[in-house]
Amino acid sequence: MFVRIKPALIIEICIHLLFWALIIFIPIISRPDMRGFPQAFFSTGHIVRFNLVLAAEFYLNAFVLIPRVLKKNIGLYFLLLLGSFVVFNLILFYTRPFFPEPRFPGMPPHRPPGHFLVIFPLLSITAGSFAYHYLADQFKIINKKKDIDNASLISELAFLRSQISPHFIFNVINSAVALSRLNPKAVEPTLIQLSKLLRYMLYVTDEEKVTLYQKEDYLRSYIELQQLRFRDQVKISFSSEIKAPEKSIEPMLLIPFVENAFKHGTGDIEAPGIAVTLFADDKNLRFSVQNVYNPVETDKDPASGIGLANVKRRLELLYPGKHNLYINKNEQAYIVMLQLELK
Repeated sequence: MFVRIKPALIIEICIHLLFWALIIFIPIISRPDMRGFPQAFFSTGHIVRFNLVLAAEFYLNAFVLIPRVLKKNIGLYFLLLLGSFVVFNLILFYTRPFFPEPRFPGMPPHRPPGHFLVIFPLLSITAGSFAYHYLADQFKIINKKKDIDNASLISELAFLRSQISPHFIFNVINSAVALSRLNPKAVEPTLIQLSKLLRYMLYVTDEEKVTLYQKEDYLRSYIELQQLRFRDQVKISFSSEIKAPEKSIEPMLLIPFVENAFKHGTGDIEAPGIAVTLFADDKNLRFSVQNVYNPVETDKDPASGIGLANVKRRLELLYPGKHNLYINKNEQAYIVMLQLELK
């Protein structure tokens, strides 16, 4: 059974290895006494031995004493820390004969330094381990908060999508019912178009992104379904130019604008008309919907505007600072223009 190691852990281990490799080998390769192999071997061994003791103190304090002891019993922590200083000093003392300290040309006769001066490097590396542990904890807190924020964002988006889909289905079914009274022969092709739309909603809207080709096809199917319903009663136009069909966008992001246009741009209106345009290249998407409306008309149902409010919120969440939404209503027409940067 293989244990999967996270890439972040591998990167952290490599950084630690590189750090200690530099600490150990930079003093070795920069010394002037590397000519004789026996002398170089023993002096190099002394440097490696000393830095291995410092590394042991660093990781003992950062990964064992601080998280497991200091946070529970501060007195026991300082006692164990003092004990680790004594143990590592004894290791350095008793291994010193096997790894003589290096002597450089021109140095005075060797005189062993006071052994307990090693306490100062140990104190320094202990302070470094404190700083490392604190920074590591802060990064973990930041990453955890980011994960929580992302989870909240995903949950909010899923909720917004679940609101849009039933609202959309409700309006389409109403359209099919109305068509069955006005033109029964057109019900069959209408249901075929409806099944195509439902297939899109069931299998595509669960994806994080859909291609612009899928988005255009979906809009076209919806508009054709409405044309079957209204026939010549409403002047409907749809023009599109997709230069980068492989580019992706959030599902169910544009349809609420078209849905609202058909909801408020039909009915008791003289010469109703709806125009939809869609243009996209590899960087930007431009989308506009324009419909004639009745200025004295009240909302057709209590849920009016649910789709529009949700799509505004989704734009704020998914394209912060990367979209422009312009909505204007004059005496004759209701105009929506959206421009956003494609990811």
